[in-house]
Amino acid sequence: MFKQPYHDWEMKHELINNKQVDGFKYWNYMRRDMFMSFKDEYGNIEPPFYKNMKEGSGGNKKLEKIKKLVLPIEQDRVVKSDYLFLCHPRRQEIDGKMVSIYTDYIADNFPGSVTLQRSGAGKYKREDIYSKNLLFADGIREKSYVYRYFMKYTNPGKYKEIREKIKKDMEEPFRDLNEGYDLHPNTADFTERATVLYFLYKYRKKEYKKLLDKISPKVIVEVVGRSFDAEIINEIASERGIKTIELQHGTNTLWFPENVPFPQGPLWYFSFGEFWNEETRPGVPEGHMLSTGFPFHDIMMKDYPKEKRKQDKNAIIFLSGVKYGKELFEAAAGLKKLRPELDVIFKLHPMEYDIYMEKYPGVMESGVRVIGDRKTPLYSLFAESYMQVGVESTAILEGMGFELATFIYDHPMAVAMKGILDKGYAKMFKTPEELAALTDAAKESAPAYDLNDFWKENSLETITDLIRRIHG
Repeated sequence: MFKQPYHDWEMKHELINNKQVDGFKYWNYMRRDMFMSFKDEYGNIEPPFYKNMKEGSGGNKKLEKIKKLVLPIEQDRVVKSDYLFLCHPRRQEIDGKMVSIYTDYIADNFPGSVTLQRSGAGKYKREDIYSKNLLFADGIREKSYVYRYFMKYTNPGKYKEIREKIKKDMEEPFRDLNEGYDLHPNTADFTERATVLYFLYKYRKKEYKKLLDKISPKVIVEVVGRSFDAEIINEIASERGIKTIELQHGTNTLWFPENVPFPQGPLWYFSFGEFWNEETRPGVPEGHMLSTGFPFHDIMMKDYPKEKRKQDKNAIIFLSGVKYGKELFEAAAGLKKLRPELDVIFKLHPMEYDIYMEKYPGVMESGVRVIGDRKTPLYSLFAESYMQVGVESTAILEGMGFELATFIYDHPMAVAMKGILDKGYAKMFKTPEELAALTDAAKESAPAYDLNDFWKENSLETITDLIRRIHG
């Protein structure tokens, strides 16, 4: 697996906390992007992530967005609170409300708490949003792009100075990466991206400080804690002694070395279950990674109790993803040809809903049942299925909560599933023929594993109690 050589290289060159310019620890902020790029390159995925990092986060697209949307934080919604939730920007419609499923139900237990969403202002009507006392950070984010462009064109000397410093710092580590690890980052792209982030960081940190001054939280609870904005907020929290908690929201493959402080990360990490404590190293102090479960999963399991499920032994659900959907669909179509009696369900990733007809030629003739809408609950599909196929998404773990026979497509991104494969909880395949044989065998014997190992029960009560205890 690629994780170990990557981290050996990172520690060899003392990148964490040491590569910085004018107080901006650029490697700490870039390491997630680079980890993803190396993961892509090991998997021969084109284009590797680092090739898309020119001009930073979106370039001209961001300028177009700025013209339409430069919103200030809504000051009347900024209130003092001991609890601040950084929610996921993706919302899901549940009972007529748009819910941020990772944090909204937890925030309900902390009346008067504030929720901050990094982006999404204007996407939904206020009355349709479930979150209470919700702030959008779009104004801070978009104005930071204006600031970056302003600095680039009015102070080109400063811009060049930052860029050249970063380039010089990384020349030797990248040379070693090329020669010793057979990885090929584009130094120019990396340098430009890190320079962009420097200016975004300078603006956003100043504005987030002002916001935190007004809210004065004692505890910050977050998802996607390795995103750029969350890392800035974590850095401020570290400087101010604010306690930070990250909730697991996916299969975490980004490891942090032990006993190396990482101020841009959380102080605590709440995982789905004990299994994931063995699979990840989130960079928190010893004893600060706790199994707490996932409240939304508990709610859904109550909606689909075992005795009410109508699981068909001939039903198999494929869980698509943007980077591997094409290969997975080919496997689904191939399986349908080999086993026409199977009900082959292909659940699209939300980013594929509008493009799947072009992305998957022959989809209408394949016999595969494609789910490409936002209304069909994923859990309802699990409740009618007996088997599932995927690569690395969190949905695979949710499907295991329904005791589905689980098959993993042999793809480089399946590294996130190494733990469940090693323990025999899932089986890997390369071809539709291999998958067909696995489906035949699965009908004869049900999978065996401890569900509580993946999903800690009573999660809402556990998480609420722990947050209050950490608050003190």
